[in-house]
Amino acid sequence: MRKASILFVSVLFFIFLTGCQSEGITKKKEKEPLPNHSVFNLDEESIKELDNGSLKGTPLKVAKDVVMSDIEEAWGTPHEHHDYEDIQTYSYIIDNQRFVINEDEMKDIYSVHVELDYTKEQILELMGEPTQAGNIFLYEKEHHVIQFEKFGDKWRLIIRVK
Repeated sequence: MRKASILFVSVLFFIFLTGCQSEGITKKKEKEPLPNHSVFNLDEESIKELDNGSLKGTPLKVAKDVVMSDIEEAWGTPHEHHDYEDIQTYSYIIDNQRFVINEDEMKDIYSVHVELDYTKEQILELMGEPTQAGNIFLYEKEHHVIQFEKFGDKWRLIIRVK
């Protein structure tokens, strides 16, 4: 009888641990970004969206009608958050691609950054001649600026409000 009790308690303990472990994995997955969001790539459709101030396949846009809670609803809690008093910076890493959102004290998203694996030549071929050239390529639109700049061994695309 004693062996049966020890076996019963051991089985219950094992079930309890397995349940706790499964619950922990579920909670961890809830914090990760949703896998069905595509990584941003430069293509014809993406360039049209850039002209509107948004990154195709993402919830990111420089517009007054998009706020950080909209992005968190789509992608979950940011991987990083930096508080610079009147400026908040949030970053997400999705499929090894970093997205950075800058929000001002009025809760307006004023710039969005994404790291790209493109060469200078590929960017110029896809985007055309920039409004301003140099080490930073600027493409000025009516309400925002599309900017490409070298960042380490990658290029960073920045969409910012004028």
